[in-house]
Amino acid sequence: MSKPVDSDAPPKATPGSPRVGRPPRVSVQAIINAALEIGLEQASLKQIAEKLNVAPATLYRHVRNRSELLRLAAFELTLARRLPSGNSEHWSDLATRYAETLFESFIAEPQLMNELLKGRLGPDAEVDLLEQFLAAIRRHDFSPEQGVRLFHSIGTLMLGAAAGAIGLQASRESDRPWSKAMHELLARRDSDELPNVRQVFPQSIDRQPHDWLPALRALLVGVAALRGETLPEPKAARAVARSQHSERH
Repeated sequence: MSKPVDSDAPPKATPGSPRVGRPPRVSVQAIINAALEIGLEQASLKQIAEKLNVAPATLYRHVRNRSELLRLAAFELTLARRLPSGNSEHWSDLATRYAETLFESFIAEPQLMNELLKGRLGPDAEVDLLEQFLAAIRRHDFSPEQGVRLFHSIGTLMLGAAAGAIGLQASRESDRPWSKAMHELLARRDSDELPNVRQVFPQSIDRQPHDWLPALRALLVGVAALRGETLPEPKAARAVARSQHSERH
């Protein structure tokens, strides 16, 4: 089956009758939705433009090419499939699952972070996710305002964690991984310099990508305290505890 091919550059204008009146309104979210309805494997920008009743050139005001559109659509699909949806688990488990999904999505597609930092994703890629998150978290007696604060706090933490993990991976793939560079830096300095850094390196500085979990835990503990709750152990820890209890009995 032949795949649709879209140029990475906007199409040139062709002679024809000018459009009358204001052009139809279109957004990144509308473009993504149209692509999902058509099917990501088949969708071309021409087909999407026809579905939205706009000129193909209009789409290029929002997405640079078909590849960028597919990245955005895949990102939304990934999050939508794993967003919290039920009330059968503790709210902190929902929050943790959402955080893991964000982290994994940014790691899988680093270009998404570039798009976000450049302001190209905008609210269109966020509002539907926020709506689903609020619908789930409100079942646990969160107000809309509390839900929004938690949503943005998790997003901020995961952006930093993903940026750090992407940078760490890039350094590992280079000739000078971060940990090696850190060792070399400390060796160049006098032994009495940076005493506090030397005390915690490497055990507390040379971390692995998923070491953001303690930071997330601290965030959720604070949220629970504000709600007058004591945060339960993480799900994995509870599963281990149950297993050990069963073995003893």
